[in-house]
Amino acid sequence: MRHFLAAPRAMAVAADKTKWERDADALPSARRLLVYSAVFIVLLSLTVLGGTIYAGSQINDVVAGHEMSQARLAMATLSVATNGSDPALPQKLASFGLDSARIAAASTVMEHELALPIPDSGDVLIWTPRRLGTELFVQLAPMRIASSLIFVLGIAFLMRRLYLLARELEGRRAEAQTLATRDALTGLGNRLAFDEGMERMLVEGKGELALLYLDLDGFKQVNDTLGHGAGDDVLRTVGERLAALVQPGDLLVRLGGDEFVVLVGKFGSQVELARLAVTIEKALAEPVQLGTRSLQIGVSIGIAVAPVDGTTGTALLEAADEALYRAKRDRSGFVMATAA
Repeated sequence: MRHFLAAPRAMAVAADKTKWERDADALPSARRLLVYSAVFIVLLSLTVLGGTIYAGSQINDVVAGHEMSQARLAMATLSVATNGSDPALPQKLASFGLDSARIAAASTVMEHELALPIPDSGDVLIWTPRRLGTELFVQLAPMRIASSLIFVLGIAFLMRRLYLLARELEGRRAEAQTLATRDALTGLGNRLAFDEGMERMLVEGKGELALLYLDLDGFKQVNDTLGHGAGDDVLRTVGERLAALVQPGDLLVRLGGDEFVVLVGKFGSQVELARLAVTIEKALAEPVQLGTRSLQIGVSIGIAVAPVDGTTGTALLEAADEALYRAKRDRSGFVMATAA
């Protein structure tokens, strides 16, 4: 009945692990982090480029509006309509900030030029507006490219470090998950692996499952006479022999002490389970060699089958524990819970 004392602690460990897994799953994976970073860099680059182009166009529009006001002022001041033939007119217009200004027919206006109709005349005042925003962009382009390149390289370096860190965290998380479900002494599954495996196998087997509950006979004497080191060697040997007997898809765990459990997901009949129990008995009856000493141990097995003996892990373990108790009491090797 020792497993009932261990159950609350195992449930607490399982609950902690579930919370830990939720927190770990909330972290971005390395691949996802790489994609997020790349998208962030592209969006940031597009934002900077778009902002620069917009700022340049705004500067050009402001300059064009200012020059249009200067053109109106020039026409009001210089009487352009009556002095179109004045040779000094281009120089006077230049003093108003109208570079390369000329008076010509409206049909001669180029796409990149600005024009203002001259009152009482069929001509227009034409000039080429200054593109300060464009000029500023061209002048600053090399500096922007250099600074952007340095920025992108810095982000790329940071991305690589974050990517490697995320991969390391994923590896450690996987390692921690493996260690959390492994018995440190034998390398088999532990109580947490049993709880998780029981639920999973009940679902996969649609409620059909066999549980073999093993308890070593004579193990206490090994600990009492030869010490716990020898007992640990015996447990490791037992774990190796049991691991060689289980089939793919079955689950072998050490619940604690000298108690082991084998979960069999696919079995044909109770006769096959009895054969497996006899095979386990024979395998564990082989002497265990510890240095120059040869030890003989035995095993008692309680067998419970779902859904006959229970539909939950707790019910199956309780039924198998009662069968194990009868097997030890009667020295019968193994007992089926349904044999009662």
